Amino acid sequence: MHFALLSALTLTAAAAPGRLLDAPFAGELCAAWNTTKLPALLGRSGSGWIDSAGSSGTQLMVISRRDCSGWSKVQLKIVADAKGDAMCEAGGAFTGGAFQWKFEPTTKQWADFTDGFGVMQMPGIMKGFVGPYNVAASNIDNFEIFFAAAGKLALDEDVDWTCEGANASAVSKEIADIDKGDMKDILN
Repeated sequence: MHFALLSALTLTAAAAPGRLLDAPFAGELCAAWNTTKLPALLGRSGSGWIDSAGSSGTQLMVISRRDCSGWSKVQLKIVADAKGDAMCEAGGAFTGGAFQWKFEPTTKQWADFTDGFGVMQMPGIMKGFVGPYNVAASNIDNFEIFFAAAGKLALDEDVDWTCEGANASAVSKEIADIDKGDMKDILN
């Protein structure tokens, strides 16, 4: 009897969706980064972002959702490979310490940016932003790909977007309004 209950609980836990921008999601987002055009576009033969922000060949990005009370931050470690491409080496919980970039859009903004992001959205995510603004602005098109990759992963994995503090109805509406065609165009 106890074995059957334990098995049922294990299956339920295994079937539960992940959560947007939790540590496991960050690990999957790291893998997704490497399947996009970002490694070449942000590498040494691209925009050179990999060597920006006072770093040479390693960028630590700290990301979160600023409207989520008590939400832990996550990180992506991006490193230049032998070709100079900006490859994501690891993603997971933010371990503290120095970083080059930090941004914390709201949950609604994460949904909104999945099918298009540009300079007009930058003021909306500046609260909590850390990094050279001019470098960020010159890489807007590249980070449009990043947001599209995050959104596609969230939709493909059917993650839970809710958190304490986020406006659930506004987030749900924004998710429903995601233009998957535009997202696909950005990622291609």
